[in-house]
Amino acid sequence: MKSISEWRRDLTSRLKPVATDLAAYESYRLLGHIFGYGPTELTLRSSTLVADEQAEKLERLVARRLTGMPLAYVLGRAYFRTLELLCDSRALIPRPESEDLVEIAEQCLDTLPPSAGRVVVDLGTGSGNIGLTVAHERSDVFVIGTDLDSQALELAEENRRHLGLQDRFVLVRGDTLTMFPATPVIDVIVTNPPYIALDDPYVEQSVREYEPKMAVFAGQTGLEVIERFVTQAESCLKPSGWIVSEIGYNQADQIRALFAGRPAWRNLSIHRDLAGIERVLAVQRQL
Repeated sequence: MKSISEWRRDLTSRLKPVATDLAAYESYRLLGHIFGYGPTELTLRSSTLVADEQAEKLERLVARRLTGMPLAYVLGRAYFRTLELLCDSRALIPRPESEDLVEIAEQCLDTLPPSAGRVVVDLGTGSGNIGLTVAHERSDVFVIGTDLDSQALELAEENRRHLGLQDRFVLVRGDTLTMFPATPVIDVIVTNPPYIALDDPYVEQSVREYEPKMAVFAGQTGLEVIERFVTQAESCLKPSGWIVSEIGYNQADQIRALFAGRPAWRNLSIHRDLAGIERVLAVQRQL
């Protein structure tokens, strides 16, 4: 039998072909998953021997990862801000860049007059990571998560029960805002929509092979979904309400042009992510 530290070194070496610079991190995640330990406890218990049964489980996980399957799908778990979420191929993997959506949506909520009944729509909720996080962090909101994909909604429902947020997060099947009344009822629309063009050559191979295409690709330009919901939002978003949307790495100028001829909107800003890429749109409905 090998110790945890020996397994960590072995896994780091074996995972480099698929994990590259993240191989050491992934070795910690795999060992932590087997033992139920965090990185600190793994370090403190580095001399603990890994039993044969645990080693067999590790090998099964490693074999799946070495096929190129994303680590989050291998483990069935993903972290998003303060939450641990169930994660599998029914929905897009929650990513750190999308955490900015939650922070900016909450900042937009803070610009509105205080109210106990704010309505937030998480359009294209996927696993529910964005909407559930907003509901978890803000007791003053009611969140509606929508998605056209019934399998994604099943996963979001499992996460809703997992987090105990059934009272302030509901799920509705649909991919547009036309399901809402043509009257202003929504305070904030937050979304990580499909925004990648079908022929984009920079999409990672693991994304093309493993993640649901419906959640990734928008059409020939990548802007089709965004253009559609912006038009629809003009009727169902309250005056001074906000759209907060993730956008593609090269779409900022096109987004600015999209809103330039629309008098229904004001206070447009595009926020950069940690890599300096213009990543999150925030725009406010006119009074």
